[in-house]
Amino acid sequence: MTVAVALLLYVVVVLVAGSKLLLRITADGGAPRLAITAWLTAVVTVIGCSIAAVAMLLVEAAGHWGSPDALLLSCLERLQAIILGHAGWPARIVATVAVAIVVGSVIAICMRVGGALRRMRRHTFEHADAVRLVGRSDGSDVVVIEASEPAAYCVAGRPPAIVVTTAALATLDEIQLAAVVAHERAHLDGRHAYVVAAVRGLAAALPKVALFGSAAAQIGSLLEMCADDAAARRHGRQPLLAGLLALSGAGTPAHGLAAAGGAVLVRAERLTDPQEGLARIRTRATLTGAVAAMVGTPVAIAALSLSGALICFA
Repeated sequence: MTVAVALLLYVVVVLVAGSKLLLRITADGGAPRLAITAWLTAVVTVIGCSIAAVAMLLVEAAGHWGSPDALLLSCLERLQAIILGHAGWPARIVATVAVAIVVGSVIAICMRVGGALRRMRRHTFEHADAVRLVGRSDGSDVVVIEASEPAAYCVAGRPPAIVVTTAALATLDEIQLAAVVAHERAHLDGRHAYVVAAVRGLAAALPKVALFGSAAAQIGSLLEMCADDAAARRHGRQPLLAGLLALSGAGTPAHGLAAAGGAVLVRAERLTDPQEGLARIRTRATLTGAVAAMVGTPVAIAALSLSGALICFA
């Protein structure tokens, strides 16, 4: 019971304070890859600890159905004994139902996330095929389509495509266009669309958990910053910034990732005035500490339980 309570306490703390703290230390995009790691760590540990704690509590309730003073040293041994019927048929039924609920919940969440990934994959593949039919390409992954609105975005496919409108070609100069295309190629190389689809699917599966909604929104913006950094390293910050501003406000398909999408003002500010020196070190240290704390707490709880300092049932 002590272990389950400790895990639930960790979950409550992260759900209550996690979003605000993570927003505070990740919003400026000082270290976008570490920031994404922090958000994903929060999501994964909350889900994992919640499942473990609920399973322990349900098994505990079933185990004390007919003998409230019973105590076994091992959680797994206790569960096995209940399911085998050693604690009586009422406890066996309750334990079996409890395990089925936990497993079913995990399967349901996985199916929702998997469904989101499958829909994203189908839509993007269809869109990539469509733009290749109506657009023109020089044999590369860049496809030009006729449109009056300047836009550039990428869609996963087989092969993937970077879509650029004729209006964007007229608006951007050669180096700006190269920077924008490099931004989109970074999305494709990093499979960012799949990451975005997964976290959005999780947020849709559990809409009342604010942490998951915040994670989906922030990870999308941070992935844009990761692509910005990749393009800026290759073509420079100023050409990319000019390209982003020229394309700002352009529409993008729901399943596409656009160069000018996602918090353009924040991205423009970090391109104009990037973090350097002590500020960069401080941001990385803060994010590393946050990740270490979120990973270390459940690990410490597990280690204490194995050492006997915390017991599964009491």
